[in-house]
Amino acid sequence: MRWNVHGEREIYDCPWLRLTLADVEIPGERRFEHHVIRSVRAAAGVIVTNDADEVLMLWRHRFITDTWGWEIPAGRIDPGEAAIDAAAREVLEETGWQPSGLRPLVSFQPPDSK
Repeated sequence: MRWNVHGEREIYDCPWLRLTLADVEIPGERRFEHHVIRSVRAAAGVIVTNDADEVLMLWRHRFITDTWGWEIPAGRIDPGEAAIDAAAREVLEETGWQPSGLRPLVSFQPPDSK
């Protein structure tokens, strides 16, 4: 079942994300407004392991939730940059380690078509 989109208006736009309000309708149901957050650029994350199968992680504070947690090295892909190159760059920038033998593991959330 495909939702009907009657329109969409921008609420906020910056280099990191775009927030819109979409006028949508589920077929046979009600029409309503739905908030949509769109990522402006794709990102790459890396799971780096060593010969002992240990995973390289970062201990980071995130101010939005005011919590500390473990994260994999990750960041945005620069315009014209291959995802694999961005992944290697982010590991080096965030950890000081130079990864080798990177290979794609998974891809999700296709690029925004708008």
